[in-house]
Amino acid sequence: MNAKPFVASGASRRFDIDHLRNAAVLLLIVFHSARLFDAEDWHIKDAGRYQAADLLVRGLNLMSMPLLFLLAGASIAWSMRTRSAAAFARERLARLLLPLAAGCVLFVLPQVWIERQAIGAPGRSSPIDFDGGLLAFVPRFFECCYPQANFSWHHLWFLAYLFSYSLALLPLLAIARRPLAQQVLARSAGWVNTAPRLLLLGLPLLAAEVALRSSYPSTHALAGDWANHAHYGLLVVLGWWLARSERPFAAAAAAWPMLAGATLVLTLLWLDAPRWAGALAPGWRGSVLLVVRVAGEWFWIATLLGLAWRHLDRPTWLTPFSRYAMPFYVIHQAVIVALGGWWLGWAGQPALKYFAVAGLSAATTMLLCLLFERAAPMRWLLGMKPAPAAGRPAARRGGEAAAGGRA
Repeated sequence: MNAKPFVASGASRRFDIDHLRNAAVLLLIVFHSARLFDAEDWHIKDAGRYQAADLLVRGLNLMSMPLLFLLAGASIAWSMRTRSAAAFARERLARLLLPLAAGCVLFVLPQVWIERQAIGAPGRSSPIDFDGGLLAFVPRFFECCYPQANFSWHHLWFLAYLFSYSLALLPLLAIARRPLAQQVLARSAGWVNTAPRLLLLGLPLLAAEVALRSSYPSTHALAGDWANHAHYGLLVVLGWWLARSERPFAAAAAAWPMLAGATLVLTLLWLDAPRWAGALAPGWRGSVLLVVRVAGEWFWIATLLGLAWRHLDRPTWLTPFSRYAMPFYVIHQAVIVALGGWWLGWAGQPALKYFAVAGLSAATTMLLCLLFERAAPMRWLLGMKPAPAAGRPAARRGGEAAAGGRA
């Protein structure tokens, strides 16, 4: 049966995509709380370094941001159904660039100040000291650029990158709104109807890494970060394209046990890489690690897409969180860094401290989201949509929903 074309009207969104994104955003609490305790420098650090935190960070780092970029691409496909290219650009300004700018001033500036206040503390990414108050630090924050100076977007680099990709893709997005282009995209995405075909889509990511990573290590600085642009840009395009058909998601769901098993093996290999990679010949070490990392990343994505298709395509406790995903993302790291700075002298009991930071950060961030929702200026600054009207139908399947059926 031919793949149905992407439908530009009717159902609003897809539960599985939104819920998977919401879960990925919430997992950032787990990830960034662990950054207080792992071996790598960060904005604020616990006095101890713990292998459990290293493993947690290494594992989540394998798939969290790649998944968010791919899901962002799928969201772009849905956003463009009823918008012109100009309207889409305006929406990106309001939903990405404005939260980026506001977030830097409201939630990154305090993080840098807290790091500067931790005078003499080891493990800081930018060990520059400042003993003045927060207001005195405000003008200094705009001295560019971190880590040599103060200005930074910290975790908000994702918004800067996604906004840039959205603008760069505008010509393609405009062409893709034409009926013939929609049919071609739906048919080509519908070709991805088996797990092997879905897994083949990881090869362009591997090619980009092989071609660019050794010359362009990750910086998150936007300018000159070409390996990341190739990698994350490809993920956005893949998500945008795959969203044209439900067949790739059904294929991932049908092969979910196999995908989950392979993902587990690749993840364990990646977590154990610091031990076994040393036995490899130097000329092969980097290439083998790169293959394991990219394969692990793509298998994680395929597994989670299948899991979401099977189990998250219905209203759940994640459904109401959709409107808070953006402000939660913008705010959460500032709360974690603030707690890390506040409890800098809390020595020992790392597990208790970790769960205290993670739990209190999640609760505080959610409370701030609920408070800011009540203030129209903050809703605007944080890219939140107006509260849904009473009785508005919830998100449901679109596109090929009528084709129905579970794989």
